[in-house]
Amino acid sequence: MILHPVRMRVILALNNRTLTPKQLASDLKDVAPATLYHHLNLLTNAGITQVVEERLVRGTLREKVYTLSETSTFLSPDELACASKDELMQYFLTFVMKIIGDHARYLDLKEGNYYTDAGYHQLAIYLSDKEFVQFSQELNTTLLPWLKQGPAPDRRRRLLTTILLPELEGE
Repeated sequence: MILHPVRMRVILALNNRTLTPKQLASDLKDVAPATLYHHLNLLTNAGITQVVEERLVRGTLREKVYTLSETSTFLSPDELACASKDELMQYFLTFVMKIIGDHARYLDLKEGNYYTDAGYHQLAIYLSDKEFVQFSQELNTTLLPWLKQGPAPDRRRRLLTTILLPELEGE
């Protein structure tokens, strides 16, 4: 569903934003309005986007306001346990698209040296299952005091993204 180029661009545009189709069309100038509406409807029917508001325009027409669906990004352990492989891939792709959207907006707004206040890494670590549980607990303990800090004039909001996957044997 989300791998189509137009739908991917809609998801990127809606990441952490609420937009009307007219505002989306402004962001996606090369996409015909009928095509945009078609893909927006497909994403909404699939539960990837959702209507968060409807506004009256000229007293009769309703203008819809869209955002990414919370259910496409926040899933309970039970929902994950019952998900098929295809659904898990869809959830992960939606998650990754949100990260790509955040990075694209950062690059659009940032001038100068892009990586003085941002970065990304992939590191390989070797852990038994028992060590992995301990690592996760220690990581959570380390992060908890930082997560409790609220906004302040000298603080800038930063996004921390982690993805832990076991590397496949023999790869």
